[in-house]
Amino acid sequence: MNRKDDEDDERKRRRPDPFEELFGFSDMFGFSNMDEEFKKMQKLAEKMMTQGRQRMNKDPFVYGFTVRTGPEGKPQIEEFGNAKDYFHEGEDKSEWTPLTDVQETDESVLVTIDIPGVEKEDINLQVKKDSLSVSVDGKRKYGKTIRLPSEVDPEGSDARYNNGVLEVELKKESEEVGKKLEIE
Repeated sequence: MNRKDDEDDERKRRRPDPFEELFGFSDMFGFSNMDEEFKKMQKLAEKMMTQGRQRMNKDPFVYGFTVRTGPEGKPQIEEFGNAKDYFHEGEDKSEWTPLTDVQETDESVLVTIDIPGVEKEDINLQVKKDSLSVSVDGKRKYGKTIRLPSEVDPEGSDARYNNGVLEVELKKESEEVGKKLEIE
């Protein structure tokens, strides 16, 4: 980079956002948080480009993210892949974070997990009332714990694996009906 490029970058950093100056909406709807998340991802991408060239021929890496509207309308950013750990020396870089989707119906919570390239026998699922953990210990390694939007009955669950997609249906825990007490 030359001096002119450095000056242009510095000027861009100092330039205020005219939309923000006029309306000041950055914190409304959680956009300032999303801006910070995108800045983190940009720094990771820059690190991947500078450090990754010498390591790129050794192991493959994948990095992606999804953005969803979470509780109270705040954006939630979920990362997946193995690139996040790829650039931390001394860590096991072979475990991938799978892409997941969680949908809630009146009776159940449906979790879809993308874990291609594994055998059904290598998939381990652990269901608790408020979370689902998946780990795969095969040719490819995956691992993730997913917080569930509602409490579920661990006994009332079904799982299907087909073409690299694991679908887990978790029955919601039924609300306990109280017992009427007679007064003596």
